[in-house]
Amino acid sequence: MSSSNQTSRRSALFALALLPAVMLGGCFRPMLADPGDGSPGLKNRLAAIAIDPVDDRVGQQVRNRLSFNLTGGAEAPPPRYRLVLATSSSSDSALVDALNATPQIDTVTLTTDYTLLDPATGKILLKAKNFTRKSYNSGLQRFATVRARRDAENDAADVMADQIRLRLATWLANHP
Repeated sequence: MSSSNQTSRRSALFALALLPAVMLGGCFRPMLADPGDGSPGLKNRLAAIAIDPVDDRVGQQVRNRLSFNLTGGAEAPPPRYRLVLATSSSSDSALVDALNATPQIDTVTLTTDYTLLDPATGKILLKAKNFTRKSYNSGLQRFATVRARRDAENDAADVMADQIRLRLATWLANHP
C-alpha cells in the first residue's frame, strides 16, 4: 500500500470520527448559560435561593460556602426558593496504635439533610441527604488533634457545599 493511500485513509477515518461531534455541536448548551429567550437562567435561579440560619459551627461552614457558591459572592436577588439545612458531624477511629491504644487516623463524617421549599406556599420541592467523609491524623497531642479535626470538618463542609450546589442545579435545570 502506498503512502498516499494510507494518508487518505487516515484522513477519511478522522473525518468519520469527527462527523458526530460536528453534527451535535449545536445541540450542546452549558448548564449555567443564560437562555436566549430572556427568562432567568440557572445561575440566577441558584442565586435566588435563600438559606435559613443554622445553629452549629459545621452547619454554618456548609451554609457560608454554599451561599458563596450559589451567588458567586454577588448580592443575592430576591429569594424564589428557601433552603433548610440540618448538618451533623461524627468522628470514628479508623486506625489505632496497638502499643499505646491511641487512634492515629480518625475520620469525620458529615451528614446534611436539606429541603428546598417554595417560600410562598411552603411546598417541599426537593428533599435530600448527603454524606461526606474526611480523614485526619490524630495522636497524643490533644490540641493538635482538635485542630486537625476542625480542619477536616471545614474541608468536608467545602465538599458538602459543592455536592448540594450540584444537586440543586440539577434539580432546577430539570424543573423550570
